[in-house]
Amino acid sequence: MSIASLQFETSCSIKNKALGLREPSGLTIDPEGSLWTVCDRSRRLFQLDSNGQILSTREVDNKGLEGITFDSRGHILVVDEDAGKILKYDPATGKEIADRRLKDMQGFAAVSLCFGESDNNGLEGITHDPLRSEILLLKEADPGLLIAVSDDLQRIVTVDHLDESRGFVDEELDSEAIDFSGICYDRVRDLCWIVSDQAGQVFIYDRHSGRVTQRFPFEAAGKTVRKAEGVTLDRESKYLYIVCDQDAELARFRIVD
Repeated sequence: MSIASLQFETSCSIKNKALGLREPSGLTIDPEGSLWTVCDRSRRLFQLDSNGQILSTREVDNKGLEGITFDSRGHILVVDEDAGKILKYDPATGKEIADRRLKDMQGFAAVSLCFGESDNNGLEGITHDPLRSEILLLKEADPGLLIAVSDDLQRIVTVDHLDESRGFVDEELDSEAIDFSGICYDRVRDLCWIVSDQAGQVFIYDRHSGRVTQRFPFEAAGKTVRKAEGVTLDRESKYLYIVCDQDAELARFRIVD
């Protein structure tokens, strides 16, 4: 299913110093249509409306949080980049239900050499693929990886290297310089949308073929996005939302099929 274009519609600041929302690091949407984000310097989860207004917050015990998603049971899953693990929270209270380190999962040997002891290019994004009952993890760079783990967080199922051979290219960057900062699964098209901070664009990745099918630079879509850190779609996959780390901004793009 080819997408004709990506068109910028609107953006707004979501910065709130009082609540600690300064540099949003991930983005997802819940079944009711509210947006959720995290901030790696704040011990909070933030619930937003589509206009960027903060509806509520949940205090949690962890910092260094990056990506955020919901699992099949409606729990919030968040990536802790510093610890290399997934945290599971109750969305109503923010209470931690469980945590699971990537290195403790069955099959970690397949990616162990890609993670150093002090890896500054660790886990950066997370999304839920309900079709395959998998959680998809995004490693930022050196190398960039798409790691599929089982819904119960017990084992690594597949690993895709996000490199030039799969279509991750940019005219102004060497393929090795492309980083990956956010991911969301498109349940309507069965595709993944992956944003790159340094490349300033979003890649559409097909797990069936293992290839990038399309890519859209944000500037060409009508908006300069500085340090894109999170991405999600509305429930009908008609709109793409991006959070920007540097400007603490939420941008909305219309997807034209």
